[in-house]
Amino acid sequence: MKTDTSANLAAVPDDFVWGAAAIGKYLGRSKEATWFMLEQNRVPGAKKVAGRWGMHVPTFLASFIVAA
Repeated sequence: MKTDTSANLAAVPDDFVWGAAAIGKYLGRSKEATWFMLEQNRVPGAKKVAGRWGMHVPTFLASFIVAA
């Protein structure tokens, strides 16, 4: 039986997402709203590297885990 691997790859987060537009797509926000959030340091795991925004996805996701 053949499986569709493209759907499986979409479910696995990459280590990094680069650029405000791509980060916005990942967050479900517009590019402008994402840019504002990034400039205000409101996105966990996001840093500006050489003038380009990058977000470390595991760090971002870990910020939502609540310790019991």
